[in-house]
Amino acid sequence: MALTDYQLLTLKSIKEYDFIKNISRMTGKCHDALIGEWVNWWLGQKKVDCRICNPARGSKIGSNRCTADLLFLERFYDESYFEVKGVAEVENNEKKILEKIKSLSSYEKHKKGERTAYPDLMFTVLCYTINIPNDEIIEKIYNNVVHISKNSNLLWIVCEIGKSLEEEARHNIHIPNFVRGSDLFFYYRNFASINFYFIRNGNKIGDIFTPGVTI
Repeated sequence: MALTDYQLLTLKSIKEYDFIKNISRMTGKCHDALIGEWVNWWLGQKKVDCRICNPARGSKIGSNRCTADLLFLERFYDESYFEVKGVAEVENNEKKILEKIKSLSSYEKHKKGERTAYPDLMFTVLCYTINIPNDEIIEKIYNNVVHISKNSNLLWIVCEIGKSLEEEARHNIHIPNFVRGSDLFFYYRNFASINFYFIRNGNKIGDIFTPGVTI
């Protein structure tokens, strides 16, 4: 199934936003910082009125409650209410990434009584950091997104941020008195790569997109 006009515009907006400018200067886990970068992307769009819900309102998988990191909201024309257009999870624990895919998928089908709770949902964002190289888990994540998207009408936006141990990628940060007993504070991994891929109905849309490299 082809992308909707709204999903096409969302994909275009992702490609136009300069994610690499700030993310490439982040060190550490940066969970909240990465959430902030997605907030900046959404609120910076040329739309009448966009809002953010952080943390997201909940969803459910069976009896288990899910709470994503962000809901992307947009005002419905000139009305007083907002539609939920997207949901996002930012994860830096490799062991929880597959769990987050299931959590995101629950938002599309979640109901309140007889009504779908998020009827205007158009896209999901899975943003995760991972130690590279690690082709095995990267392929497992990709296959899980493909599988779960087969029964979904959403645009799945996957942002993979690679943390490298390459010598040139190391940061030795000198912060006097920051750590008791030492004036050296080391983060040996920093964000060395940012790749996007997009999936709908089990099909990848286009090639892998690398901000600052892919045109």
